[in-house]
Amino acid sequence: MRTPACWKPLTLLLASWLVLAPAHAADESGVLTSVYGKTDSGYKRKKGPDGKWVREYYALTNGGPAEGTIQDNAQEKVRFVALATVLAEHLARQGYFPATDKDKVDLLVVVNWGRTTPLTDGAARSGTDNVLAAMNNLSNLGPAVPPTIVSPTDAASAPEAEVNLTGSAEDMQRQAAQSQLESALMTQGMFNRSRDQANDKNAFLLGYAGDLNKTDGIQRMIGGGGKFDELMADIEEPRYYVILTAYDFKRTVREKKPKVQWVTRMSMRAPGNSFAEQAAAMVAYASSRFGQNTDGLDRRVTPEYKVNLEDIRFLGVADPAAAKSAGPAEKK
Repeated sequence: MRTPACWKPLTLLLASWLVLAPAHAADESGVLTSVYGKTDSGYKRKKGPDGKWVREYYALTNGGPAEGTIQDNAQEKVRFVALATVLAEHLARQGYFPATDKDKVDLLVVVNWGRTTPLTDGAARSGTDNVLAAMNNLSNLGPAVPPTIVSPTDAASAPEAEVNLTGSAEDMQRQAAQSQLESALMTQGMFNRSRDQANDKNAFLLGYAGDLNKTDGIQRMIGGGGKFDELMADIEEPRYYVILTAYDFKRTVREKKPKVQWVTRMSMRAPGNSFAEQAAAMVAYASSRFGQNTDGLDRRVTPEYKVNLEDIRFLGVADPAAAKSAGPAEKK
């Protein structure tokens, strides 16, 4: 994990971003969003007398795409400052505010965002087609002709053997077809293992692992595998994701002993969706899970917000006094 070389300018930027966050309204259309939240057993949030969360202060850093994933062309058009603007708005609603004092930082929030790269269906279909072609080729050659067995008593009177070149060619063709089938099966097996490994990795990254394990039981054998198949279909297609990992700032940055306090994983399918146009809705829906545990994976169609991340503009860095006055008043 990379920590920011200088966190103070970053938090001041966030203080100004809160001012720049645009107003938005819900649209009738929506996007199916998946959210998973997990907290450390020792992390407990408290509420004040007013029923609101006691404030915690954070420094934010761009973690980029997680290992094994990418940022596609559409995401590369979005500046991190735009995504951070939306995140800061919704973090504040949950009692998390950007730190403006280097001695009052509770959390280091690392933002990973990108798109998963599952193995393509085309490769799977190609492997299956190769196996079927090899099986058909072998079956078209017909059954192998068993050798003629001559008893020792008949050997002396048996006519001189003739070389059956046709039979030898057929045997060679059959051996070649058998070898082709074995090779195709081996290749398909290797692909299946690679696909399973990719699925496992993406399932963990996106927060699907627990629900997949729960639904991968005896119910699949008796017609109840619809949920498993639905979740697996999600994993096996590209998905846009944003993951917030909140570390204990003191232990992670100052003591160099990384300590995760909470993680929120949110994602939506990439095909047919615009990250710039729909990421804000995804973040808004997931925000109530910031710093919270979810009961497994939470999947729901969410309203689409009229916020396009490509349209958010950064106007500059507010000075510390202005940034502080722009934010909510400090609780006494």
